Amino acid sequence: MDEKKILSLLWERSDRAVDALEKKYGKLLYRICYNILGQDEDARECVNDTWLALWNAIPPQRPQPLTPYVCKVGRNIALKRLREDTAQKRCSRNDLPLEELAASIPGSHMDDTLTARALGQAIDVFLSTQTEVNRNLFLRRYWFGDSVQEAAKLLGLSPNGASVRLSRMRQALKEYLIREELYCEK
Repeated sequence: MDEKKILSLLWERSDRAVDALEKKYGKLLYRICYNILGQDEDARECVNDTWLALWNAIPPQRPQPLTPYVCKVGRNIALKRLREDTAQKRCSRNDLPLEELAASIPGSHMDDTLTARALGQAIDVFLSTQTEVNRNLFLRRYWFGDSVQEAAKLLGLSPNGASVRLSRMRQALKEYLIREELYCEK
């Protein structure tokens, strides 16, 4: 079923909407949530919570396109669950991709006027200058939470080649943010 039909079902409050969401996005969303949480049961709960969140958000929202919206809602739910579950302890499963990227983006020392939105826009611009393979690799690693090995396999790269590309992209991102005066080394 296409996105427009699923949106129509959600707008009509049809019971078939959740089934259509599950069929079209269930596996993708489960993978995103599982990559973040690392536990089957938690990932399944987040997928179900996503269907409820979408049911409550549409209407009045009418996201176009629907796929990134579904992924974003599910990812945010999984990240919230992860923060709640690890409030008192360090979660090594998901720290590594973020630690890799942390050295390339501004952290607590960034200027208060720099918002997360401005940083996100700058990263979007940076990614638009990359090859399609590099963009997909970056997103697979840092947005979907795939391991380097999983992302490499999906993109037809060797794990070592993917690791080198990611390292070079992180360095290039840092240099780009410095040039754009969005990152200052202290």
